[in-house]
Amino acid sequence: MFTPSDDFLARSAAAAFAPLPQKPTEAQACAAMDQVFALAEQSWQARRSSLDYLRSAPASACRAGCGWCCHQQVGITSLEAIRIAAHLRDLAPETAAELVENLRRVNSQTQGLSTGQRAQSRLACAFLSIDGNCRIYPVRPLRCRGLHSIDANFCAASHQDPAGMRIKLEAGQLRPVYLSVPESIFDSALSGVLMALKKLKMTLVSLELHAAVSALVDDPKQARRWMAGARPDRALALVPDKR
Repeated sequence: MFTPSDDFLARSAAAAFAPLPQKPTEAQACAAMDQVFALAEQSWQARRSSLDYLRSAPASACRAGCGWCCHQQVGITSLEAIRIAAHLRDLAPETAAELVENLRRVNSQTQGLSTGQRAQSRLACAFLSIDGNCRIYPVRPLRCRGLHSIDANFCAASHQDPAGMRIKLEAGQLRPVYLSVPESIFDSALSGVLMALKKLKMTLVSLELHAAVSALVDDPKQARRWMAGARPDRALALVPDKR
């Protein structure tokens, strides 16, 4: 389960939900999530363009069309799932139908898999285009936004041999190549969403991206039930590796 932290960005993200009533409408929740996305992106852009950051941080290797990281389990909140499902409904019918078909296919192949099993499957995210770009980019999860690598070759190797790379990392033979600053920024925004969930009396649970959005696509009324405090089905939860 996610753990909220207490900092300025987290409080600012939580404040986006402050005007909402208990049991908000889907439109109200989606508008607040858009504010959180904007706040987090603005914070990251301000930080990455500062002279101190430019002088000290290695350059990001992430580029449009590089989708190596889009082949793994992604944890999201119920509010993020609701925002993505609403976005799919707003797309052109043919585009939405294609993405929903992909979503159901990937979910049928990955639901119930642990983090390690999901990586071993090497299946791409349902929202990854054939040219390696995110097709729900404006509403992509906060955890996706915070993942920035300085070595695309490391990411490619992690996709091609996830178990082997994990062994090397745990043995200290390799070092992670992901930037800590964007991860911290978007995790802070995520903490604010968790604060909002608590205030709205919604269940705090880490959901798996495909499972949660599939559930909302198949039964849009679930969004209203979740926002009224109902707990999402346990089958939608993220499955950690057993130790």
